[in-house]
Amino acid sequence: MPHVADVDTVVFDAYGTLFDIEDENWAPADVVRTMRRKQLEYTWLLSLMGDYQDFPTLTRRAIEYAKALYDEYNVDVENVMRRLVHLQAFPDVEIGLKRLGDGRRLAILSNGHPDDLEQLCIHAGLRARFEWLISAHEVRIYKPAPAVYRLALERTGTPRDRLLFVSANSWDVAGAGASGLRAAWVNRTGDPPQPVGGEPEVVVRDLEELAAELE
Repeated sequence: MPHVADVDTVVFDAYGTLFDIEDENWAPADVVRTMRRKQLEYTWLLSLMGDYQDFPTLTRRAIEYAKALYDEYNVDVENVMRRLVHLQAFPDVEIGLKRLGDGRRLAILSNGHPDDLEQLCIHAGLRARFEWLISAHEVRIYKPAPAVYRLALERTGTPRDRLLFVSANSWDVAGAGASGLRAAWVNRTGDPPQPVGGEPEVVVRDLEELAAELE
């Protein structure tokens, strides 16, 4: 196994890794958690069924589900959709990306739609950090399908042993590892490891700690 520092390209998941999708400042906590859970469930269901709908469509349906479940909150679906392309980056992200990008190329690999990824990065002032914004929309299937992770290698042209995929979602790390990518898990919440799929090469608490591991 190559040393964790032997990396030319670092590829990040977006939602929950760079951008705080569960920030409760823009919707009630119950709504946020339910929306996120259903959003992920819909991607997995469609992928298993061999079907595809784009991520904004699934997100809207997840919000509508949460609205129906918690009608007492009178959720404004359109407002939530707008807020989801203006998410805040986690506090460690700006400094972490600056350090990780020193001598390396950076990319995003996300289930998110390409237009939404652009807006997210521009809003957060991070667009210039990334050479590539890669979306599962290109292959019409969602992570953890192997075809999505292969996009990271194909689009960046980086040898497999010189690329590191980074996610705060343990299921995403498991999928990347099972697809043959080197993976780092940003375990922000102290969760136990996934018992299935590939294992992370390194586990850290945030991007600054990951940068230290790669120096």
